[in-house]
Parts: sequence; structure tokens; C-alpha cells
Amino acid sequence: MLNIFENCWLLLTLTGIALVAASIVRQEKPEWGYKPLLVPLLLAALAFGLDYAFTTDYEAVNAILPACKKAAVDKDVDAIMNFVSPNYADSRHHNRDALRADIERVIPKASINRIRTQSHIVTIEGEHAQSEFIVGVHLNKDSGYAATGSLVMVEMKFEYEKIAEKWYIQRMELTSLNYQPSKWNDIP
Repeated sequence: MLNIFENCWLLLTLTGIALVAASIVRQEKPEWGYKPLLVPLLLAALAFGLDYAFTTDYEAVNAILPACKKAAVDKDVDAIMNFVSPNYADSRHHNRDALRADIERVIPKASINRIRTQSHIVTIEGEHAQSEFIVGVHLNKDSGYAATGSLVMVEMKFEYEKIAEKWYIQRMELTSLNYQPSKWNDIP
């Protein structure tokens, strides 16, 4: 089912149908002038207004990784940590502070030029969500990891939790590097 808060296409389709109906009404009742066109105009305004005014859970979860990708390129550890849950733990990092220390160690050494998303699949169930994503990490020539090549394909799994109406990363697991099964401990 389409969510009118998530995208505007349902209401824009109704706007198109209302525009056809308004055109027919204007031909039949020319004395009404442009008044019938107010209905499609209001529907179009509602479509964009609802899309702009409300952020759905899907949109909120889906916005985390692009923000983290930008922060990684900018070497902004604090911006990444804004999206990490206070309850964070994974197979290598037993808490949020351990993850921060690892990010502070890896990000400067990586010297990332840009990150391109290949796929990102999000599943939400109540207050928890999961996602799997594959990105191409383009490294600068001065990168400490460029010996393997300037492009590294990274596949990861994420778990999220919603705390006080905000979504946070609760767990991250590295699943592959350059399509070879990998774990956090494989990153020097």
C-alpha cells in the first residue's frame, strides 16, 4: 500500500484525474470560470506539503547512511557518532566508545575520495529496523588502504533502534570486502 506521507505520487495521480474532471466541468459550465481548477491545485499542494512536512520511519532510517557516508568522506567522526545508539555493540566493538576509537583510527588512514551506494535495502518492524547495503568506496592515492586498489566494494548489515522518536544505529557488521567474506577483524 502506498503511504501518502512517504511519497507524493498517489496524490499527484489523483491531481491528474481531478484535472481531467475539472477540464470537463469547465467545458460544461464555462460560467464557473477557473474555480474547478482549484481542486487539482489543492491536491497538488497537499501532495508536496505532506511529503515535505512529515518524515516517515523509512525516510528517517534511509537518511542515516547518506549522512554517515558524507561524514566519512569529510573525516567528521562526531557527525557519524550522532547516529550511533548509546546501546551500540557489535562483534568487535562492545560499546559506543570502542566504535568511536576504531573510526578515529581508520578514517584518517583511509583517505576516502567518495562513496557510491550500489544497493540499500531497509526493513522496518516497529521500533527496530535492519538494512543491508553495498557501497563502492573510492580511495585517494595517498590512502593507507589503496594498496588493494583505489576502489573497495564494502557490504554491511545494520540494525537500528528508535529512541525518543529518533533512529540510531544499534549494530553494524561488515559482511564482505571486494565480494570476499570479511569481518571487522579483517580491517588492519
